[in-house]
Amino acid sequence: MAETDTRHIPSPWGPRSGEPTTPLGPPSDDVDTVAAPRSRLANLAWGAVSTLILAIWVALWAGPLGALALVGGVFVHEFGHVLVINWAGAGPSTIRIIPFFGGAASMRRAPDSDFKGVLIALAGPAFGLLAAAPFALAAELTGQKGWLVGAFYVGALNLINLAPAAPLDGAKALGPVLARIHPWLERMALAVIASLVLTWALFSGNWLFALVVALGAMRAFAMTGVRTVSRPLTPIEWLAALGLYAAAVALCAAVTLWAVHAGGLAAQLPLFGGHS
Repeated sequence: MAETDTRHIPSPWGPRSGEPTTPLGPPSDDVDTVAAPRSRLANLAWGAVSTLILAIWVALWAGPLGALALVGGVFVHEFGHVLVINWAGAGPSTIRIIPFFGGAASMRRAPDSDFKGVLIALAGPAFGLLAAAPFALAAELTGQKGWLVGAFYVGALNLINLAPAAPLDGAKALGPVLARIHPWLERMALAVIASLVLTWALFSGNWLFALVVALGAMRAFAMTGVRTVSRPLTPIEWLAALGLYAAAVALCAAVTLWAVHAGGLAAQLPLFGGHS
């Protein structure tokens, strides 16, 4: 499942002791400049291999069309993050593919306000819906509704990513809204939601999704303190963040349900890492 890489920004409840919260500095003058092209080439090769592994694995569970939709959807989703990360001054950002899990958009520094963080989190699911357009167009041009399976997977991918459970984008978008009321409200709400999502994932047989949520929750609760770097939401930003989150959920749900209705599909996701 796609998520924004937050290794260099504070957690919802503050930085871990020793965790960097300042921008990463430029390379020193004594860095071997010849190694840089090799590093880029190595990153490119690893990215290609990672994408191939992810595509093959998804195809085993969701078929070739599902793999095309989900892997392509991950790239479009993460590109949405990249655009807003760079706009917010938290970049430069890059996309990396994580085999079996999805993708992540890196950030060099924390955004200077929680509202920018909310926009970064919501940019992925909102922009990611564009990946459904080619499948809808193919269905329209060919008259074959089977193409709408791809649109369904794209919509569902982004809708699930808006669930407010760490490490999904929904937790990063809704967390600051809850923390503005009280930091403990964020912590308790995300703990309850993570428990519910984890229970659903286990009982539905989505073992890998359950693992992602479990690891995200453990990582979040291993961190202590309160937000110390980004500026908290103002009252107007709080209302805007809540409204934008609701709008993103509604938009992703609308695309998903439209694909189900127009394509006569069964609204059922593949059991990633589970059983049929």
